[in-house]
Amino acid sequence: MASNKRHFAEEDDDPHSFSKKSKESESESDASPSSLRVFLNPADCDLDFHIDGNGHVGYGLHEEGFAYCWSGARANVGITRGRYCFACKVVSAQTVNMQDTAPEQQHICRLGISRGDNAVGNLGESRQSFGYGGTGKFSNCGRFLDFGDKFGVGDTIVCCVDLDLESRPLASIGFSKNGKWLGAATQFDAARLGVVDSPPGNLQWTSALFPHVLLKNVVVQMQFSVKDGLVPEDGFKPWASAMEDGNIVMGPSFSEPRDCEVIMMVGLPASGKTTWAEKWVKDHPEKRYVLLGTNSILDQMKVPGLLRRNNYGERFDLLMDRATRIFNILLSRAANIPRNYIIDQTNVYKSARKRKLEPFADYQKIAVVVFPKPDELKIRSDKRFTEMGKEVPPDAVNKMIANYVLPKSKDMPRSDEFFDQVMFVELNRGESQKYLDQMKQNLAYISSNNSSTLPPGGSFESFAGSNLPNKRSFTVVFTSLALILPSLHPTMGCLVKLVRLMQMGV
Repeated sequence: MASNKRHFAEEDDDPHSFSKKSKESESESDASPSSLRVFLNPADCDLDFHIDGNGHVGYGLHEEGFAYCWSGARANVGITRGRYCFACKVVSAQTVNMQDTAPEQQHICRLGISRGDNAVGNLGESRQSFGYGGTGKFSNCGRFLDFGDKFGVGDTIVCCVDLDLESRPLASIGFSKNGKWLGAATQFDAARLGVVDSPPGNLQWTSALFPHVLLKNVVVQMQFSVKDGLVPEDGFKPWASAMEDGNIVMGPSFSEPRDCEVIMMVGLPASGKTTWAEKWVKDHPEKRYVLLGTNSILDQMKVPGLLRRNNYGERFDLLMDRATRIFNILLSRAANIPRNYIIDQTNVYKSARKRKLEPFADYQKIAVVVFPKPDELKIRSDKRFTEMGKEVPPDAVNKMIANYVLPKSKDMPRSDEFFDQVMFVELNRGESQKYLDQMKQNLAYISSNNSSTLPPGGSFESFAGSNLPNKRSFTVVFTSLALILPSLHPTMGCLVKLVRLMQMGV
């Protein structure tokens, strides 16, 4: 595929341009329907998704690890009824180096529709989203079925949505390629999807279907009106016409940074941070949190239809290295794009917390500490290894424990952190500090006895603390025996080695 040469305005390469566009989208939201226009919504896209060309050109970052990531965006206008269409032209392919990826998986466009509360990175992988991809697959609920033709650079795909519920019991979605009608891809019950009447309040987008694109290393140009170059299919109006017909729901717009919040998760590996964060996101849809962490980035790297756990194993170290570099770039962009964020990492180092939060000066900053008892931490670590094959090296965990400082809010005595609030969602601060002190003491004792290498899980097992005196007594006795037994008989040396291995848990 040909490489793309971008000739877009310089300000669009500046993350601050998102704030400028937010003002435009807010002012247009308050305008009359006749003055509104449809564009890719900078307030409803992945952080690595770039919007240019007056809101009609879209592409994701593609340097280094971003080449492996899907990047999605929705339009700012959704529909609740009627028969409308929009188009997507694949303009060019981005130059990438992906020798470990099949060529047909390196440059892909998927387009379709989704309900406004769906994750922008999951087009076609949820019940409320439908997508047609360049590999010739149509997907819904994560099921990928053969449909139509493959498509790529130079092709224009028109997506047609029929929500005229008065003429038929079911809604439908169909596509055409370069003017050739490919047919209806599926029918669906719009009422069961919640696409009926708009609910009150700020969650109206949950009742509408929006144009949606999901990209990997391609540049696309969207067409929502005849003025944009759209050639409507017979029986379907341009998407922009829905505004004059009064069949629209507007998507979300940006807030001011002072009205946004950053939640920073704090806790050891496998403590339950991601589980808590994902539930918090689900329980607070009105906040539209962006979850920032290596787990969510690994999700973006997925191959269609595969679970994330299949990406662990031999490729885990390589993937994590890429994910960490991507995370650092996304975090730097996030501070200039006013949304609600959850930073899902261990964040046990106070210096790292301060460094990450410093750019978010105008945001509300909340620390959420997940600190289970050490024996429960061991259970969760074992479960994660069993289910996902993921294990953090014990030496790395020990280093985290040694440097772990519980966060303080800025109004607490002798606090030099930025948090407006600190929440302890399992053990309270006093209990957490007690166990943390005990873990540090146990770690210091182990280190002083030259047991620097622990078996998997040993970090957690040895921090319960209840049997520490017994361990100390055993070490004294064992050290004495180790000096005496080999001199009594040569075979005793082998026994000493065996007991030492048992002591280490090997």
